Amino acid sequence: MLIFGYGSLMGDNALRDCRGQRALLRGYHRSFNHVSNLRWGTSEHPCPIFGLSPGGECWGVAFEVPPQSQRAVMRRLERREGTDERRQTRVKVELPEGPEEAWTWITRPERLDGYSWEDRALLAWALQSAHGIVGTGAEYVRTVVHALELHGLSDPEVQAVWERISA
Repeated sequence: MLIFGYGSLMGDNALRDCRGQRALLRGYHRSFNHVSNLRWGTSEHPCPIFGLSPGGECWGVAFEVPPQSQRAVMRRLERREGTDERRQTRVKVELPEGPEEAWTWITRPERLDGYSWEDRALLAWALQSAHGIVGTGAEYVRTVVHALELHGLSDPEVQAVWERISA
């Protein structure tokens, strides 16, 4: 079983024992289209987090989950990822050895208009203001940047946001 991660899931502890490799998902792109009111932010200062929006492509990490760990990993990820903003679905990702099916969580269409962070100054402010039980908004973005780098990936949008908030 494969799990496709594109945000902080790329560095999640639930997948620490899984072999990860670069993977490309076509038809979706990484975007700040959710907020975290608990893990990375609060209701007073929600943290913008990544989701998958239709169109484009997204480089991420496909994790191979060993058979003996599949139930436990999926239970943990369903609690973490299975919110009213995302839906679990199977997608086709491109790996170096060819296409494979993987599980991932995609933004529900009815939630796409809920958050728009086209104003980069407002996005930076929201990330710098957020602080939840897992950490701050800046730490969230740093986690994604670090995970991308570990797998030899980059995302100009993620990098631009990181440079703005870490300055």
